[in-house]
Amino acid sequence: MAFKQTKGNVTVEACVFPAPGQMFKGALRVTTRRGDKEVQQVIGRGCGRPMRSAAQALELAEVEARRILGV
Repeated sequence: MAFKQTKGNVTVEACVFPAPGQMFKGALRVTTRRGDKEVQQVIGRGCGRPMRSAAQALELAEVEARRILGV
């Protein structure tokens, strides 16, 4: 995990998951806090296509995480 940031009640974390063909796909883990409940979603859209290395996939996911937070 290279990027984890909170803005208001939303926390966005960039992460990498394995993809078919010995590749890696970037994804975002978005946690929203409402009152005493916490809702967590994993979003793979917008994080680029599967890459050969985990570092490249994480880099694309980090760009998308910053875009979602408006940083």
